[in-house]
Amino acid sequence: MRKKFVSVLGALAMAGAATVMTAPEASALAASPTAVCGPGYKVVDSEQLINRDVWVYLTYNSSNGYNCVVTIRGNAGTPVHMSAGLTVEGSPQKSDTGYYGSYAGPVYAYAAGKCVKWNGWFSDNDQSSYESPWSHCG
Repeated sequence: MRKKFVSVLGALAMAGAATVMTAPEASALAASPTAVCGPGYKVVDSEQLINRDVWVYLTYNSSNGYNCVVTIRGNAGTPVHMSAGLTVEGSPQKSDTGYYGSYAGPVYAYAAGKCVKWNGWFSDNDQSSYESPWSHCG
């Protein structure tokens, strides 16, 4: 019985750790990545910027083969310099950079059958950024 109890506790601890490491629910953000990108887009990856309540999201729409990237603040606020970018293998980077209160993007690119790099940054007093390696090939 004790062994089974320890196994259950271990499974619960792993489930809790997985929950802590995932991106916040859309309702906890200034905007929803799927609402910003539009109907049919699903989140396939996300990354939190270091020391920030800011997330970069990569979404994909399987019905049209397009990816979408958006950088979203946890809470809307005074506009700050933000960016969202997307590069498809063999093509130049597309980006949206400006002063935004909630999010930068959406940035769209057709990527069916290709790898992508996606990135975002946020800068108020100092800058925090993320750039993925080539990923999500297909």
